Formats: sequence, structure tokens, C-alpha cells
Amino acid sequence: MKCPYCGNEMRYGVIQSQHEINWKPKKGKFFASAEFNKEAIILSKFTFLKGSCVEAYCCDNCRKIVIDYGDGNLAE
Repeated sequence: MKCPYCGNEMRYGVIQSQHEINWKPKKGKFFASAEFNKEAIILSKFTFLKGSCVEAYCCDNCRKIVIDYGDGNLAE
């Protein structure tokens, strides 16, 4: 994948966590689930056996990470 910022080739990988991975428009209580925030986007739900994992691309040149969410989640 080409970096949308600088055009260099990006490296494929994953971001893993022992917790649900989500995006929110502002910082909130750490222990509050994203399911209770209407604006939150759950990138990968947590499963007991697999944790949570989302596919991502890394640009070493501009130090950006690009994450796709939706059907590509590995933990589901």
C-alpha cells in the first residue's frame, strides 16, 4: 500500500491488544466500553482466546499508521 501522506510504500502488520481496540473523538474514562459511546468506532472487539487485533499499514518515512476497520478485523 502507498502512504497517503508521502507516497512511499507502507509495511503491512497488525495492532494487537489485550482489550477492545476503539476510536473515540475525545478521551474518556478508560474502563468505559465503546459500546456506550454513540460516536465511538470499535476497530476490533475483544475475544477471550484471541484478544483483539486489527490490520494496519506503517509508513517508516512519515511515521503514520493507517488502519482499516469493518470487515477486515482479525479478531471476529
